[in-house]
Amino acid sequence: MTLPTPESRLEQATALLSQVIDVVYREGNRRYSAPYLMLQDIRDVLTRQEGGAETALKDAAEMFPMLYSAPRDGFSEFHVTQCDPDQRAEENRKFSAMVDDLRAALYG
Repeated sequence: MTLPTPESRLEQATALLSQVIDVVYREGNRRYSAPYLMLQDIRDVLTRQEGGAETALKDAAEMFPMLYSAPRDGFSEFHVTQCDPDQRAEENRKFSAMVDDLRAALYG
């Protein structure tokens, strides 16, 4: 089994982060504006050119826990809203898996 390279992890993290940002934006809940802005900051770190993939991943990984540091309305409270309870559960399961995959890509 080949371990992922920093470049492939960076590519995966960038793609996943874009998807996470899109979901948070679509929900449109203003109480998540701080995590939304932090996600955009992390995206900016991942897409910068200087320092290479390893540096970008390291710097983004250092920022990631800040999403969860707020005492209220932090990213840990984010959820996808849907009228149908089964659909809501499925969408939130997918979102949680996406965030877990993003975390794994950042931390290697």
